[in-house]
Amino acid sequence: MKKMLMFVVVTILMSLTLVNTTGCGGGKKSPPPISPPIDNTEKVERLTVNYPPAVKSGEEITIELTTNKETTDKILEQADKDNIVYEPYNPTLEIKKLQNNRFWKIKFPKVNKDTIYTIYFLFVNTRENIRFEAQIQILVRKTEDIQPPPQPPQPNPEPPSIQIVYPWEDNKVNVVGDNVILTVKGYTYSRSNGYVNKVEAFIDNEKVAETIPNYDYFELDINRFGNIKGNKQVIIRATTTDNAIGEYRLNIIYDNNLLYSLAVEFLRKYSSIDGKLVRYGGDITEGPYKKPVRIQLEYLPDEYHILVQKACDFWTKYTGIQFLLTKERPTPDLAYIYITPKFDSDPGYAASVSTGHRGNSYEITYGDIILYKEWLTYSEYTKIVVIAHEIGHVLVTLGHTDEGDIMDYRGPTRDLFHTYQQLAMKIKYSKNPGENL
Repeated sequence: MKKMLMFVVVTILMSLTLVNTTGCGGGKKSPPPISPPIDNTEKVERLTVNYPPAVKSGEEITIELTTNKETTDKILEQADKDNIVYEPYNPTLEIKKLQNNRFWKIKFPKVNKDTIYTIYFLFVNTRENIRFEAQIQILVRKTEDIQPPPQPPQPNPEPPSIQIVYPWEDNKVNVVGDNVILTVKGYTYSRSNGYVNKVEAFIDNEKVAETIPNYDYFELDINRFGNIKGNKQVIIRATTTDNAIGEYRLNIIYDNNLLYSLAVEFLRKYSSIDGKLVRYGGDITEGPYKKPVRIQLEYLPDEYHILVQKACDFWTKYTGIQFLLTKERPTPDLAYIYITPKFDSDPGYAASVSTGHRGNSYEITYGDIILYKEWLTYSEYTKIVVIAHEIGHVLVTLGHTDEGDIMDYRGPTRDLFHTYQQLAMKIKYSKNPGENL
């Protein structure tokens, strides 16, 4: 990268007669003399040169030569002879034309003492009988002598702002406990010249999560909540590339007993009939925490299998349930969830699900999910959420919830699963179907 120092502008009108100079050792030849005037009618024009007054040993710079507006084209396009010489001639300079005789690159040699270079520029336009001339001087300093110019004091950059959209501080979704994940979702906006490149979460002075925001949006998955129980705070900290720091304090409640009571309340409301537990899959030794849930994809086109996998990953993350995606038809003794496309059908919604059992009405042994034409019109993200929602009807709830989560009756518009719901799933699959809650 070219390092540009403070530039000065020198404009010199000169009638130049240059005496040949001799190289200082090394067997170098003397530079060629400046061309004499073509005739007595030759016109001389000023060249304006933009250049730094001093450079470091071994530094490379780019200079620009300009003239008055009327003769600019004559030097830039019509000049048929150029001549640039300098002294001292040794150590030599590397001079290269970049374009149109206007921009030149000069690389200075490494010197063991401060050296002043005088550089002469001459361009002769033989058709117009015009000479363009300039002379500049540049000091080449030893590297250790170069001191960076003092920097003016910089104002403190404004801290970024942080907006948290989840969880809400309602003594329910912000209740945490052991072995659950609290996903903090939000936005951060930079007020400085930098951009936010890091968002962190701290609890009890310990960093418990870190992420890089996706533009302004971020998510933090927290599964450690410190050693002290009770009401406490999560400090969300956003840092910009110019080291501006903004913070947001999120109130949470670390209480295993409260979390457990909320989980049981959820199960009684959404996963029971007459106070008895309804859940997916065989007896306790064959439940989804012992064997993976079979997702049958026999009829679904292969291109959509990855979306099913991502929907299953959502439930694995928050519940620990494992899944097996297969195209093999299940035997009658296996529990399973079928996903069937009916893309030529348009009932007015994207998907539906039905469940069934074999003998025990509290034990769900299969589920049938149908995807309709409307599902194809959704974005990839929404397609995934729809599938996860329908799987949730088999594994999680008997109907829709009214709690702002992925199973909310308002439709699968969120990818949220609260902490007490996560614990509810662990309780649910540690019990037998039909067991009292």
